[in-house]
Amino acid sequence: MTKLFTVTFLSLILIACGHKTQLIDKDKKQLDKVCDTFMEFFTKAKTHDAFLLLRKNTVVDLNTIDTLQLTVDNQMKSTFPAFGKMLSYEFITERKIKDFIVKRFYILRFERYYLKFDFTLYKAKGGWTITHFKYEEELFELLD
Repeated sequence: MTKLFTVTFLSLILIACGHKTQLIDKDKKQLDKVCDTFMEFFTKAKTHDAFLLLRKNTVVDLNTIDTLQLTVDNQMKSTFPAFGKMLSYEFITERKIKDFIVKRFYILRFERYYLKFDFTLYKAKGGWTITHFKYEEELFELLD
């Protein structure tokens, strides 16, 4: 009887641990999808929707996101037209530090230019979140 109890108890522990791992992986996959959806919105010039999605999935100060959104909206009117029409985005790579920090890189393709986007994801106690977002022209991180 003791052996049956021990085997049952250990089985339940293994199942519980496996279930927790699946939840964490699901949480990360969901945040990957958030990054992809952000890029889809951005490519379609739906920056309001993109930043609304970012606001719901980040620890970045909301005032900072509002300021960034204003900057992007101004650049879409002034700078981006020189790049030509937005064509598409492409996920380039993901770099990891252990199992708790991930940086996802995307390229937004225009007719005559490109922009690199990167999202930094962090696995905190409560799950994965976006801790940093930026876009720029610099490709050094991708060319290593």
